Amino acid sequence: MDALSDVLRVVHLTGGVFLHAEFFAPWCIASHVTPEYCGPVLGPASHLIPYHYVVEGEFLLRVRDDDGDSLTLRSGDVVLLPRNDLHLMGSDLILPPVMSSEIVRPPENGGLYSIRHGGNGTCTRMVCGFLGCDSAEGNPVISTLPPVLKLGLGESGAAEWIRSTFQYAAEEVAAGRPGSETVLAKLSELLFVETVRRYVETLPQGQTGWLAGLRDTHVARALALMHHGIARPWTVDELGREVGLSRSALADRFIRLIGMPPMHYLASWRMQVAMQELRTTSATLAQVADMIGYESEAAFSRAFKKAVGTAPATWRRSRSQATETPTGHN
Repeated sequence: MDALSDVLRVVHLTGGVFLHAEFFAPWCIASHVTPEYCGPVLGPASHLIPYHYVVEGEFLLRVRDDDGDSLTLRSGDVVLLPRNDLHLMGSDLILPPVMSSEIVRPPENGGLYSIRHGGNGTCTRMVCGFLGCDSAEGNPVISTLPPVLKLGLGESGAAEWIRSTFQYAAEEVAAGRPGSETVLAKLSELLFVETVRRYVETLPQGQTGWLAGLRDTHVARALALMHHGIARPWTVDELGREVGLSRSALADRFIRLIGMPPMHYLASWRMQVAMQELRTTSATLAQVADMIGYESEAAFSRAFKKAVGTAPATWRRSRSQATETPTGHN
């Protein structure tokens, strides 16, 4: 099993689109996506990854507390903000920013939120959406992504059809044609995966972290084995034999790239999968324990409480109650 696909499966991405905007130079806004703008599409997701797709024109973007250079985005580009940081966007970021929440217009007839803002200059049109996920904390992909990810939709590659279809759907949404939001929502999930894959390919030599581990043949193979056989009673010796390294060589390489020994990683990943099963299925504790490799429900409960801080049954009840709480607009 591809470890990246498995991690993204467990995080349970849900795409959506909530806003189309027109800006006219000069303009500058500060933006931070909050759950109320995502409405009933969001569901119980606990973390938001906003994205902006440029339909027409261009603008500058910078994360608010980042002293680095601004990012220029042009027609056909998409930018994702994995940490949902407050960010500035505009034709000129030196201008005093207006909070986007102050200029957003509410939906009409069940449509999208909208913005029309700025002066009398060049027009920039964009569609803004989000990816909701169950939890970013502890997820080896979401928690290690940079603050900003850009994908130029004009770039060629195996997923060109995703990008070209995304571009068409975004233009349909911006034009106010109904039905395209659903297409764009699903495509945004695929686009996120493509963006992460591109990011992995461009990581510099010497980079560490879970995503960098995917570029190391031996570590990537060890990750794939553990993800594919999560319930198997792995040892470092056994993993080493499978990937063609000695026990010590694999452990050293794994620690250097991933930041923890292989067995610690496996234990942590088992808890991630357990939380997803408890949150999204009606499997009993004994069934979950067996699924992720614990010999008994008691052993699983002890490990879960040590890792999460509460017993699995208690954790499940609290999540179920949170899901049943209705989500409204502020």
